[in-house]
Amino acid sequence: MSSTNDSGKSDRREFFQGVTSGVAGLAMVSALAQMGVPVVNAAQPDQKVEAKPKQAESPFFKNPPPWPKGTDGHIYDHLFTNKLRENSLIPDVVPGPQAYFRGDSDLPGAKINMGWQIFTKPYKLEMESHHHDCDEYLFFLGSTFPDLVGSFDAEIEYFMGKEYERHIITKATVLYIPAGLEHNPCDIRRVGKPLFFSALELAPYFNGVYQTMGYMAFKSATKIP
Repeated sequence: MSSTNDSGKSDRREFFQGVTSGVAGLAMVSALAQMGVPVVNAAQPDQKVEAKPKQAESPFFKNPPPWPKGTDGHIYDHLFTNKLRENSLIPDVVPGPQAYFRGDSDLPGAKINMGWQIFTKPYKLEMESHHHDCDEYLFFLGSTFPDLVGSFDAEIEYFMGKEYERHIITKATVLYIPAGLEHNPCDIRRVGKPLFFSALELAPYFNGVYQTMGYMAFKSATKIP
């Protein structure tokens, strides 16, 4: 009895292998798939189905709690914004659009403002010195992923303090400017590869006291889709 059943199964398997190997078989398989019927390619019984790659896991969490199912609601909608795109003010040097987070103007209550630009040509970014009543951080990086440090290829002349202490930046750099410290002018003198520049100011909107213009503030700008 057992050998008879095995023979029957073998005959049916050979039948489906023959059917699915032709044009008519392909049509039948397609029809079955559209009806939601799972179909195995019998014409290639030994072919291995590749498993989906396993998602990478963080090396920092060895025994994390169960992933939450979450709740539905809109309690925290006001803490998100995706309105970042703005037209470039200097499109010949910084192709647009560019990205800016205008602090409190974009997210009421926010206490920082920052921008992200990619410079493609030399440009005098600042023409005179100024200072802020808060700390500021400037990031000079390359723009080729994934190595934003190694892809840096530019030369920037930067002045610090009332003494106009001169510095030449030729490597990927983070510049910390404490509150009250005079800084600039800034001359991006050479751009071998596109330069990724970001300025982060710990204030609700951009402001500073300039050498000849006095106090200046920039709170918001027109966003584009």
